[in-house]
Amino acid sequence: MVVLGGLTRLTRSGLSMTDWKFTGEFPPLTDEAWLQEFEKYQQSPEYKRVNKGMKIEEFKFIYWMEYGHRMWGRALGIMFVLPYSYFLHKGYITLRLGLRLSVLFGLGAGQGLIGWWMVKSGLEEPPTEYSQPRVSPYRLAAHLTSAFAIYCGLFWTALSVVMPEPPAESLTWVRGAAKVKRLALPVSLLVGLTAVSGAFVAGNDAGHAFNTFPKMGDTWIPEDILEMKPLIRNFFENTSTVQVLSMLSYP
Repeated sequence: MVVLGGLTRLTRSGLSMTDWKFTGEFPPLTDEAWLQEFEKYQQSPEYKRVNKGMKIEEFKFIYWMEYGHRMWGRALGIMFVLPYSYFLHKGYITLRLGLRLSVLFGLGAGQGLIGWWMVKSGLEEPPTEYSQPRVSPYRLAAHLTSAFAIYCGLFWTALSVVMPEPPAESLTWVRGAAKVKRLALPVSLLVGLTAVSGAFVAGNDAGHAFNTFPKMGDTWIPEDILEMKPLIRNFFENTSTVQVLSMLSYP
């Protein structure tokens, strides 16, 4: 699901569907239906400023990419809730595990809402006539962070089921776990920071600003890294600053 979201981003397909229904909808199946969807897209800022003159066949490709991303998310929800309901009904799931799985399912459903909240920001007119329409980097980062949180929650839950903790008297295991635990948090924070900084790079289209490393163009530090006011905006909206921080955050 995360990889499919990345492909949707790379193919710039995310803004091809200009409306959203929580329960999903059938794709266009006739020429007339495709024309209606294309006409809705032609009213969007992305078409007017970036894809002016796009042919309907090209539109179909980006539409199918976004449609597949959305429907795969709904399919995952169904694949989760059906066996969960069955095992819960049979009494195979403990109360603690059931609560944890319910929270994860709720986060998964909320991820769809976050995704539409993100896409909606890209359907609004940019602040100036020279700006390209794009989704809010804050909302993109929230969407990616939520996806990783769900993935980590599922992975943690799966491990707790298939590899329950051994008895406390197993001193060898306890000593080994303590060593891993000391490293787990800082490493996880570093990896998470790198991922989130990458989301801000994507959200600001900062990846193409400088194509050299370790120098940023002809300088070590770009001159405009602190030009935005208030200062805090530079760390999330300034193209140069965002790319510098992302490069420095790699482990």
